[in-house]
Amino acid sequence: MAKGYERPATPLPVERRLRQEAGFGCARCGHPYVEYHHIVPFSEEAHFRPEEMVALCGNCHPAVSKFERDRQYEIKAKPFNKVRGFMNGALAYDKRDLIFKVGGNYYENVPTILQYNDLPIISCHQDEGEIKISINILNKYGAVALSIDKNNISFRVDDLWDFEYSHNEVVARYGPSDIGLRLDFRKPEAIIEGKLWLGGNKIRLSPSKTTLQRNTELIGNKFMNLKIGIHVAEK
Repeated sequence: MAKGYERPATPLPVERRLRQEAGFGCARCGHPYVEYHHIVPFSEEAHFRPEEMVALCGNCHPAVSKFERDRQYEIKAKPFNKVRGFMNGALAYDKRDLIFKVGGNYYENVPTILQYNDLPIISCHQDEGEIKISINILNKYGAVALSIDKNNISFRVDDLWDFEYSHNEVVARYGPSDIGLRLDFRKPEAIIEGKLWLGGNKIRLSPSKTTLQRNTELIGNKFMNLKIGIHVAEK
């Protein structure tokens, strides 16, 4: 019996290039969860040429694949997020408890994990059995470089080098080896890692520790049933 047809996976550099050129979302509607469509069908020619491919979400992919090729190339040439200059979309995951591992430290039932002066930087709450997360990633000038407001994420497409979103995982990069934010909901404890600036001080949330101003390190702590886990305040 002949084996079923299997197409090889799209090479990672090709996926990244397609995300970048589409502004990190569907070229047609902007949704952050994307698939990689062959304008010149793979069945017609086995290729992974990014010039003949486009990033599309699962809703738009079936429809666009039926368009004439000239229209598909038009969508590729004027991607939704690039035209408007920013990415905005809802993150989807299934988390129902307030248990997080942030920068190597554990937080349980702590609605504000990190706060700077009066601004919550990482916070979470339960809404009808679903966990909503809000995050403000500040750059060194104090401006918000990336925002998540109750699971809705937004950022200027020119502020990131890459943004990769799959169900239960998000990675935002400023450069090839420069992760600004990583969210991983595949384990019982949601993992949050990355870096940001608070009052001109770089804060690092690495897998093993949290590094605050003056190189103060928090390693292996567990915060439970607090209103605020870490409060950074200017003197």
